[in-house]
Amino acid sequence: MKKLVLTAALLLSMPTYAGINGTEVSLQTLAQATSSSTPVVTSFANTKVIGSGVEYPDVADLFNPATEVQSGFAHNLVDVAIDIASDHITMDFHNSAPFTRFASAFENTYVFRFDSAAAADIIGAKIDNNVTTLGLQPSDVRFVGNELFINVEGLAFNPSTVARVNLLALPVPEPATYAMMLAGLMLVGWASARSRRI
Repeated sequence: MKKLVLTAALLLSMPTYAGINGTEVSLQTLAQATSSSTPVVTSFANTKVIGSGVEYPDVADLFNPATEVQSGFAHNLVDVAIDIASDHITMDFHNSAPFTRFASAFENTYVFRFDSAAAADIIGAKIDNNVTTLGLQPSDVRFVGNELFINVEGLAFNPSTVARVNLLALPVPEPATYAMMLAGLMLVGWASARSRRI
């Protein structure tokens, strides 16, 4: 009976997935002309805490305001707004004019690095085709370790373009499932105790 009580307590104390709100994310860009060329990685100084509001509203926000933006560098980035929610990332291109296309290359990729503890519950990422109007393909999106890669090379866009990538989490049982498991364990425990008395 003690084992039953301990098992029930463990089940009831298991945490549920609350998304990635309140955790940190950083952003890099990865450019690689060909599969054999050396990748160029740009890391941005601004680490963000995921929550309400748009984490990266424009290109200027990617840079540390204490340092000057490299001359001409911002022209290599599309001025998108990036909103990181508890279970998805949305890129809104409303600021993108006069840009109309990402540069063609082997990789022209946004890399989101999540807090390791938060990333432990994420098992993958998938394009939300109900929202996305950017021409992303499933092979353009991958989640490896604690990093999400979104390869946008050569894709065309306009100020009304949107891209959304859903973060796929480990399934968490509903409270009703826990209640059914607990009831089943109690029934097994009761039957076991009764059979010992007979």
